[in-house]
Amino acid sequence: MTKSYDPPLTTNPHGPLYRVDNAIKAAQQRLDAAIDMKRHHTNQNLAHEVIKEAREGLRKSEQLRVLKIKELAQKAAET
Repeated sequence: MTKSYDPPLTTNPHGPLYRVDNAIKAAQQRLDAAIDMKRHHTNQNLAHEVIKEAREGLRKSEQLRVLKIKELAQKAAET
């Protein structure tokens, strides 16, 4: 259940969005791991808490990416 992003996630380590995009990829991996843990874990309450935290981390990373894109667009408009 990977989300598509516009613009797509950067793979160029010299790109301005590289760090932000790596944070999104890491957050997606944490969410996937949390969902897998839920399938195999006996304590469902703990699994739900971990999934909730992982989703919140992914949401924050996506918001940070939006802010970074806006910042880059503003810099481009100034020049």
